[in-house]
Amino acid sequence: MKKEKVKGDDIYRIKTEAVDDLVNANKENTPTYSEEELKKYKSKSKLKISPTFKAVFIKFWFSGVVCYFFIWGLGMHIPSNLDLFVVTGVGMGFVKDILENNLYRFLANPEGSNDKWMMFPKKCYKSLILNVLYALLVTGCVYLTYQGINFVGTSGRSDRVVFGVEPIFFGIFYMAFEMLFLWMKQMAMRIIADAKKKVEGGV
Repeated sequence: MKKEKVKGDDIYRIKTEAVDDLVNANKENTPTYSEEELKKYKSKSKLKISPTFKAVFIKFWFSGVVCYFFIWGLGMHIPSNLDLFVVTGVGMGFVKDILENNLYRFLANPEGSNDKWMMFPKKCYKSLILNVLYALLVTGCVYLTYQGINFVGTSGRSDRVVFGVEPIFFGIFYMAFEMLFLWMKQMAMRIIADAKKKVEGGV
């Protein structure tokens, strides 16, 4: 009987200590574990998908969804194609800032590893405006791509359309232009960083 009481006291003490540790946890007193140790407790999936494929697919998927809801959904209510693409660009900017970029941040492992897939990775009050302007630029490029394809396909006739807008190809075009602009951004940052190193080295 006495043994059972001791066991009960021990269990109560362990639970109390665990609760105290949880309540008082912070960056200073939280123990750190190696990546190998953490991998033991992660669920292992048989399907191996590379982070790059996930990141690119996210861009394609969100672009296709915006096309479906904005271009297909509002196409009958906005007769001008240019106006429709402007509205779509604004909607894309909101989706990018509120949904897509936050998904990248959530999936990042370690934290910040997905910043390279965002034109404006820092979340701030200006990011929504910047993402809307950026989305208008990319959407404008997609719009000109469709215009160019139809111009060539119809030999310059404006009364015919040989390549209509639909979610799959819209998503592919949008994703392709985004990847191009992100590559240009990374190249520019690399050139600036190399130039700073040369200046600091010369001094």
